[in-house]
Amino acid sequence: MIRALIALLCGLIATQAWPLDTPEASQSQWMYRVLKVTVVRKDGSREFGSAVPLGGDRLVTNCHVLRDAGEIRVETPAESRLATSDERDIYRDLCFLRVPGYDAGQTAMIEAGATRVGMEVSAVGYSGGQFKLTRGKVIGLYTCECDGGKVIQTSARFDRGASGGGLFDESGRLVGILTFKAKAGGKYHFALPVGWLRHLATNNIQPILAGDSFWEKPGKESAHFLAACDLGAKKSWDSLSKLAEDWIRQEPDNPEAWMVKGRARLGLNQKEPAIAAFQRVLMLESTHAEAKWELQKLEFEGGKKLLDADSI
Repeated sequence: MIRALIALLCGLIATQAWPLDTPEASQSQWMYRVLKVTVVRKDGSREFGSAVPLGGDRLVTNCHVLRDAGEIRVETPAESRLATSDERDIYRDLCFLRVPGYDAGQTAMIEAGATRVGMEVSAVGYSGGQFKLTRGKVIGLYTCECDGGKVIQTSARFDRGASGGGLFDESGRLVGILTFKAKAGGKYHFALPVGWLRHLATNNIQPILAGDSFWEKPGKESAHFLAACDLGAKKSWDSLSKLAEDWIRQEPDNPEAWMVKGRARLGLNQKEPAIAAFQRVLMLESTHAEAKWELQKLEFEGGKKLLDADSI
């Protein structure tokens, strides 16, 4: 069962990573670290996805990639192999693949609690069935009903087919598993934290084998940030502002709730309330790079110092 992955995942944490901008980080190297998945549905349709090797013949991808699969193939630059899915947690959208005869090297993971807003990251996957690497930052971390880490919002863009791919830091360590994006576009791309993999492996969690994923059928904790994602992508600023106020009433110490309020007020051209909201974010999380960036932009536009300690 999933607990059998404990030793494997512990090995991933210790494995040597290599930086993204070294000669070793060539496209061909990346194409062995994130593999292409081709799924033939039971109705004959074809779907592309991505998967990250965990070592040996084990890989991880998103469960929604494998829905109604009649055949699953994992492709490397050198070969195509049949795969099976033997362990899955549909609510967390994490499914594990086994590829008989394949022997992958391990992928280093970021340490628990080390993911921060503002981190430089790269999204690696097969958007539209074609290899693609895009760079960006972590721009939000959101609490979900799933223990083990926060859902990651990134400005590194990816499209359908990249689901199950990897989000990596500047040292080449796996930070998250690419999963979904807002249909309306914008900087609303999300990844599952690697902490969920560790949590599943070490806490004897009973996997959920049927139903919808947390982002398809949000629970109490995930409803606010998923709704904010949709409204922000649509630029529905009035509705986003109302949602932010409700979120803050329920979670007054959540920096992301205040961040949403600030962005909504900016969208409504209400700069003073936006400044107050971003300053509140920094009171709650002094390292929040996105709040600092928004205040710096407003400072530049208005000629006022907004980041002084006395002002927050």
